Amino acid sequence: MRTGLGMIAALLLLVSAASAQPGFQDRPITENAFAPTGYTLHKEEFTIGIGPVHYGITENFQVGTNLLFWLIQVYNADAKIAFSKSDRGAFAVGLAAYRLSLDVSGDEESIDFTELAPYGALSFRLSENNMAHLGAQYAWFNAKGDWDVEDAEASASASGTSVFAGLEHTMTQRTKFMADVGYDATFEGMRFSGGVMFAWERFHLKLGVSYFDAGEGFTMPLVGLWWRFKA
Repeated sequence: MRTGLGMIAALLLLVSAASAQPGFQDRPITENAFAPTGYTLHKEEFTIGIGPVHYGITENFQVGTNLLFWLIQVYNADAKIAFSKSDRGAFAVGLAAYRLSLDVSGDEESIDFTELAPYGALSFRLSENNMAHLGAQYAWFNAKGDWDVEDAEASASASGTSVFAGLEHTMTQRTKFMADVGYDATFEGMRFSGGVMFAWERFHLKLGVSYFDAGEGFTMPLVGLWWRFKA
């Protein structure tokens, strides 16, 4: 445990020394602790993470995918368009598409599902250092055979028709604290997420935890690291 914490601290010091410019200046975040925000990447800006990659086609339109999911045959893509975006707030709609497998109750085999998840997200400034994020998502599932999503078991990463709200606090131009709460009507559970994000000129790191109370409680660490560039 101490070794892991020491490695994280050393990584933060190394990246901090490598970049002197603030990381959040004129760069609103596109995702809070767990839920999306109303913001998109800037035009020709892109992020490369350990899995997720995103690209800003225009100032208000971005696309992306998670490459790690493709390796396990979960085919996925997402797109988000912001209809308004300023320092005071933003509103965006998006669509995520997945081809995935879920565990089915009472059956040893998994069933293939297709999921389409349109969503909307509204972000607005509460004060100089605080933002609020509100949103809702509708999840449409289609399964092979006579199955439907009610036959599937919830998991820590499952996401169905849901509503969510979050807070974002900017402590410095390199450090943000985030918290989300949401209710998932599909899996009938509450989700609570919290974390901290560090950012420098190009490198971003998010550490946190998410708890999903749907029948059984699922706790999932939130660990994200990615590089943010301008083409």
